[in-house]
Amino acid sequence: MGGEMNVTGKVDINTFVDQAAKLAKGLDAGTSLLYNNSGKKANFYCYNGGDFVMAIPYSKPTIATGCSGLIAAGGSVFKVFADNKGDAEFLVKPNRAYVYGGPGDVREL
Repeated sequence: MGGEMNVTGKVDINTFVDQAAKLAKGLDAGTSLLYNNSGKKANFYCYNGGDFVMAIPYSKPTIATGCSGLIAAGGSVFKVFADNKGDAEFLVKPNRAYVYGGPGDVREL
């Protein structure tokens, strides 16, 4: 099981978009890059793709707005809930890069 993980870095969104897809391919399995462009700090609760109970998150990184961070879980896709709210759920694939703009606004690079 994962655990607490707060690996983040302040970066301009244009720089992130230009470099993130290449960087994400070199990450450990089950890890993706996420840029928080929502305008507020968010806690991202990450669950394994096959986890239907979702009682214990694999990881719970906090990423400030304007920063990027690592999100992690297991499986070919994993479920992510911003601030653990159902309306802010999205799916990600490992070794990819994403920009989170708020609930319903997630873009893969």
